[in-house]
Amino acid sequence: MTDHTAATTNQHEDRSGWLATGAGVLGALAMTSCCILPLVLVSLGVTGVFIGQLTALYAYKWVTLSFAAATLAYGFWKAYRPVPAETCTDGTCARPIDRGLMRGLLWGALLVVLLALAFPALRPSF
Repeated sequence: MTDHTAATTNQHEDRSGWLATGAGVLGALAMTSCCILPLVLVSLGVTGVFIGQLTALYAYKWVTLSFAAATLAYGFWKAYRPVPAETCTDGTCARPIDRGLMRGLLWGALLVVLLALAFPALRPSF
């Protein structure tokens, strides 16, 4: 493999890893749309009729959970997958700071999904 091909492949891997991370974070945000998001918006002083209508999204909880689980699983796979040794021979390996940031974002998104799943049981205490 030439240097240009290795660099192009690594850039593609970098982009796909960030896309997977972004999709995981969006999946986590979709999970919060029915329960946690209205609470956060009201706490921040945002009011309006649309906030009450966000609870209608609870019917799609399992769809958003499936999307969040799939995107988080793919994101974790991209973030924790070992880099092949042949791509590191010319020094074009993924930067560790990028992977660390991706991993942090994915763990935060997973925490949000778990909080959204536990929110119906925790709601009476609020």
